[in-house]
Amino acid sequence: MKAVTEINSIKETLKSSELFHNLTEDELDKLLPLCQEQFFEPGTAIFCEGEQCNYVQAIKSGKIALETELAISRSSVERATIDVLSPGASFCWAALMEPHVLTSSGRCLEKTEIIALDGDKLKDLLNENPQMGSKVAYNLVKVVASRLEHTKQAMERILSVIFHDLKAPLAAAESYNRLLLDGFVGELGEEQKNIVKRSSKRLSDLLNLISNMIDFSRVDFGGFVTEEVSLTKVIEDCVETMRPLAVEKHLQLVFEAPPELPIILGSASRLKQVVTNLLSNAIKFTPAGGITVKVKDDKDHLQVDVIDNGIGIPTEDLPKIFDGFFKGLDMEKRGAGLGLSISKRIIEGHGGKIWATSPCAETGMGSRFTFILPQKAKQTD
Repeated sequence: MKAVTEINSIKETLKSSELFHNLTEDELDKLLPLCQEQFFEPGTAIFCEGEQCNYVQAIKSGKIALETELAISRSSVERATIDVLSPGASFCWAALMEPHVLTSSGRCLEKTEIIALDGDKLKDLLNENPQMGSKVAYNLVKVVASRLEHTKQAMERILSVIFHDLKAPLAAAESYNRLLLDGFVGELGEEQKNIVKRSSKRLSDLLNLISNMIDFSRVDFGGFVTEEVSLTKVIEDCVETMRPLAVEKHLQLVFEAPPELPIILGSASRLKQVVTNLLSNAIKFTPAGGITVKVKDDKDHLQVDVIDNGIGIPTEDLPKIFDGFFKGLDMEKRGAGLGLSISKRIIEGHGGKIWATSPCAETGMGSRFTFILPQKAKQTD
C-alpha cells in the first residue's frame, strides 16, 4: 500500500511539473521506473555550476535558490541568486543536452524533496517514443526561454544596483576635486593642480563608463514610444555639440545633407546618443584632417555615414566592435568602446542596421560608420 501511495505521489509531481505536465497517463507511467526521490536539508547545495549533469529534476516540495558566479575582479568571485524555484519547477535539463554541464548552482532554502530522473535513460525513452519526446521538447523550450528571460532581468537589476552604488561615491569624489581646483579650500600649486586635474579626469571617465554600463543593462526598445523626428535636426545638434572638440584638435567637421529629408519615427534623444558617440570616436581617433557626416535619402530608408581619415580599425577587430560591453571594454583604447554596443541596440530598436568599414573606400584610410533607418510610412487616403 505504501509503495502504491509513493508511486502515485511521484506521478502527481511529474504531472504538475513544467516538463511533463501535458503527458498522458500512459506516458507518465513510462517515466516512473526512471524516478527516484531525494531529500535535502536547508542550506544544502544539491548541484554546482560547472559540474556534470546526470539527472533531470522536479521539485516536489520546498524551495531552491539558483545561483551563478559573478567575477567581480580577477581575484574575487561572488555568487548571485538569479531565481528561486518552487514546487512544480523543473531544472538540470542539461542532462538532456550536450554538453551535460550545469550553468548554475542550486541551494535549498528549506527542507526540500525532489524527483530525479536518470538523464541517459530519459533520453533513450524519449527517442523511442517520438510523440512523447516532442511534448517534452516543446515544454523544455518554453522553460528554458522563460528561465533565460528571468535570469536576464535579474542580472540587469544586479548590475544596475552595482553601478548606481558605484556612481554616487565617485561623483562625490569628483565634486571634491572641483572644489579643490576652484580654490574654495585654498590656492593650489601648479603641480598640485595637475595632480587633481588628472584625478578628476580619471573619475569623469569612470563615471561616464558606469553611465554607459547602466544604459546598456537597461536599454530595451521592445515598446518605446516613437515620435516624428527630423534626422537633419538631430545631426545638426550633435555636430554643433561636438564642434568645440574638433576645433580643439584642429579638425574640420562637415555635415552634408539634402535640403529636405523625410521625417522618421523614433526617439530623438536616443538617435542623438548614437550620432554623438560616432562623432566622439571619430574625433578621438583622428589625429589630423577631418570628419564628414553625410545623410542621403535612399527611397525606403535614410542612410547616415560618419567618415574620418583617422587611424582606422584593424581588420581582425571589425567583426567584434559592436559586441557586448565585456568584449567592448577590451576594445576601448581603439575606439570600439561600450558606446558602440549601445548604439547598435538603439539603431536596431528603430528597425535599422549599423555597420563599419575600415579603411574607408573613398580615401583608403580611416573608418566609415554607417547606419540606416526606415522612413516614416506614407499615409494613404
